[in-house]
Amino acid sequence: MLTLIRHAIEMRRTQSVATLLSVALSVAVVLALALASMGVRAGIEASRSRLGADLMVIPADAAVGLDQNQLLFTSAPANMYMDASVERRVRGIAGVERVTAQFFGQTLNASCCSASSLARLVGYDASTDWVIAPWTSKALGSALGPSQIVAGSRVAPDYVSGGMVLGRPVELAAALDESGTDLDGSILMDMDQVRSFVRGTPELAHLWQEHGDPDGLVSCVLVDVADGQRDAVVSELSRIEGVSVVETSDAMEKVSGQMSSLFSIMAGAAALLVAATLFQLFARFFSLAWDRRTELALYRALGASRREVSRLIGGEAAVLVGVGTLVGLVVGGIAYLAVPGMLASAGSFPYRAPGPLALVATALAVAALFATIGLAAVAWPLSRAGRIDPSSAMQTGDID
Repeated sequence: MLTLIRHAIEMRRTQSVATLLSVALSVAVVLALALASMGVRAGIEASRSRLGADLMVIPADAAVGLDQNQLLFTSAPANMYMDASVERRVRGIAGVERVTAQFFGQTLNASCCSASSLARLVGYDASTDWVIAPWTSKALGSALGPSQIVAGSRVAPDYVSGGMVLGRPVELAAALDESGTDLDGSILMDMDQVRSFVRGTPELAHLWQEHGDPDGLVSCVLVDVADGQRDAVVSELSRIEGVSVVETSDAMEKVSGQMSSLFSIMAGAAALLVAATLFQLFARFFSLAWDRRTELALYRALGASRREVSRLIGGEAAVLVGVGTLVGLVVGGIAYLAVPGMLASAGSFPYRAPGPLALVATALAVAALFATIGLAAVAWPLSRAGRIDPSSAMQTGDID
């Protein structure tokens, strides 16, 4: 039986390859889309559940030059500074429950740092912070040591055994969980230490000539407001000259809506592709049974049962669908590996890669889906092939 199946596929090589590639393309698209959707949705949910700050106060000129999603979801260095007195003014607004400030630097290039790529260097105040702590299981205490860092999930491997930041030796105090936000590619230190580091970096001297001494600057102020007080607090913040306010929950909902719409469109396209594959499989094996009716009738005349004739056609379908599915899973997995980079280049989105179990479960689900599609496509052709009457088919060249 296997020899007959192999021979039948080889005799119709062009049709067989076309069918196999059609299945492989559909599987690859569905798998890559499913995994990408899972990653973005997981990133959005993780960011929403541990967002921390209700508002982010930033310099007004930064709001013009940077998209709010870039601030929230990427670790690209943002050289933005405003007077540190803004933190004290925000703290005094009625309805504000918690306030903490951050100071942004950057790691420059690999010659001065262990990070494999340019990363945001964030100085924060551990005594007032509540945003960083939820992302690590290790207690950080009230302050970091002068040479200690907290590294995002993408940066931490570069500092497991120590390393350099702006030419100074540092040690890893804790690694953050994967968040799908700017934290993943950031290096965090005590705010005063970051100020000291960047002040002594010649490549950044032009920033301090423009903005003033780093000790008197902050990059953003994160604000937690009491229930029902957001509008009032935003109104008061708008009175502070030279600042802009990013409402983090609104940004999150906007990104969530954008991605939901995008994936809905892509899912519709994938569904059409799957439907086209189903139709192609049905047409392929229906016509195959018709075109080979004399051959199949001869098998019946030589003693083959209806079941054996059906197994011959079904076996050919199983081989093509099975091999196509395996090829599609490999291609889809490779395509999925490029998704984070594509999202980063196309825009700023929270992204959290699915774990190994999710990857395996999704691949198995896609394989099961296409096995079902293959079975549905060949069910009727198998039934027709099994009812061939040997004498009439060989005499008239017709089925039944």
